[in-house]
Amino acid sequence: MQSKVSMEKVKTINSKPGNLEFDKLQIGLTAGSHFVTDIYQSFYVGLIPILTYKFGLSLFMVSLLSATSVISNSLFAPVFGYMADKRGLKYFIVAGPLVTSIFLSVLGVIPYYWAIILFLFFGNLGIAAFHPASAAMAGLYGGSKKGLGTAIINFGGNFGVAFGSLLVILILKKIGVSYTPLTMIPGIAVAFILLRYVPLKQNADLSIKNLHFFTRLKKANPKKLYLIANLIFTVYSLFIVWVSLNTFMPLYFTEARITLINIGVILFLFGAFGGTGGFLSGHLYDRFKKGYFLLQGGLIISIPLIFLIFQTKGIAAIIFFIFGGFFLLSLLPVCIRMSQDLLPGNLGFASSLILGFSSGLAGVTMIFLGKAADIIGIAMLVRLELLLLFISFFILFGYPLVEKRLAKQ
Repeated sequence: MQSKVSMEKVKTINSKPGNLEFDKLQIGLTAGSHFVTDIYQSFYVGLIPILTYKFGLSLFMVSLLSATSVISNSLFAPVFGYMADKRGLKYFIVAGPLVTSIFLSVLGVIPYYWAIILFLFFGNLGIAAFHPASAAMAGLYGGSKKGLGTAIINFGGNFGVAFGSLLVILILKKIGVSYTPLTMIPGIAVAFILLRYVPLKQNADLSIKNLHFFTRLKKANPKKLYLIANLIFTVYSLFIVWVSLNTFMPLYFTEARITLINIGVILFLFGAFGGTGGFLSGHLYDRFKKGYFLLQGGLIISIPLIFLIFQTKGIAAIIFFIFGGFFLLSLLPVCIRMSQDLLPGNLGFASSLILGFSSGLAGVTMIFLGKAADIIGIAMLVRLELLLLFISFFILFGYPLVEKRLAKQ
């Protein structure tokens, strides 16, 4: 009798429209709100040359800006992801653009370095709440195209991050830094739209599985834990390189006498190309399900491209930077989908392991890498970080072997 009830519950969950069909409205709303939310996330990146001059920042102090941002929006993400799985995604989807826009739109007018750190921390808590819930929306409303749904939502975020640094630079150059607080208006407007159109309890049935998640994780098959740890390390490596490039390249290009507007365009192309690559990787994952192969391919191509940034000058260095970002950032949707396939009953928490815990560890590491950059320089630091990508590439050879053994049990 109990078995029959359980089967009926599974049928009920699987019969929901969001699990059978690709819901364009919810995927589109989530992607659009991800774009707006992540615009604010990269404001400080566009401001790095200005803040460095204004406060006389060292590379360590610059890296502390990135570390604060990443730690706040990443290490707290698993907590919000777990809560979203239990309480429903809507509250966290709405909180993202609302909190983020209010705190991060004022970074340009804050007069003290310590206050910027404080506002970065609280503003990025909104992103920590938003990211796991938005990634889970692809699992709930992607239907048979969950990889594509993840890629679309991820592209919205990457495009937002790319556009945010350019936007704040355009505001600085065209109308002045004192007008940056006006940019909170779109974030507040999007929050009200989401409050109106996102369903309240779309994740209620799945929350039954999450009540004892941590207990089940302790008892999980060691092979599954190995696969999760493999993905965490891979994304950690990706984020170390990505955050370093995003943090230090504005200063590197400034020293190369590239104008602030052109630096904004370069950063925009870096993020936008990476988000576009996510469409391709998401489609390929839906079709072939060989996530580990896609990850290895992206890693082995991105490593030499990023290495050549510092071996060349001028337009060649810029091209290598942009295309390195294309192959590096395009791997994130694949990592998210692989984690969700491993933990299908915990979509928000699975997403937060990738978007949160892994990148949060990278943020903590950035504190130390900033000090290292002061000693050995930006170019040498990034070259050494590429060793992490090499390690990830070789570790992934074990992924399909363990995956096959797990499937036989």
